[in-house]
Amino acid sequence: MNPSGTAPHGVPIERARAAGVLIGLLVFTAGFAAAGLLVLARQGGSPPYLVAITVGLVGVGAVGFYLHRGTVELPQARIWQPVMLRAFISALRLPEPPILVAIYALGAIGVIGNIVIPMTRR
Repeated sequence: MNPSGTAPHGVPIERARAAGVLIGLLVFTAGFAAAGLLVLARQGGSPPYLVAITVGLVGVGAVGFYLHRGTVELPQARIWQPVMLRAFISALRLPEPPILVAIYALGAIGVIGNIVIPMTRR
């Protein structure tokens, strides 16, 4: 954060709020990516699959909780847009590329494994 208390992209975000949202996003995408990999291994519906989905849902809950816990109103951008993700990452002074790649790659694995593959197996 710069001295004015805003992230470099002009979005004022508290560090705890940014950490909560990013951790929630990573938990969400990791849980659904794990579930997607289990679907690829034909283990969809198994107990580990249900645990992975539950972990993903906990991540969604964390994102929702922390998005609405700050004192500063966020811009009207979607959470997945790079400008929003960069604002959260910048508030924590973390390197942007690896975190963006991790979130988008895990999200892609989750979508492919949980949505695309089941649709093609019909």
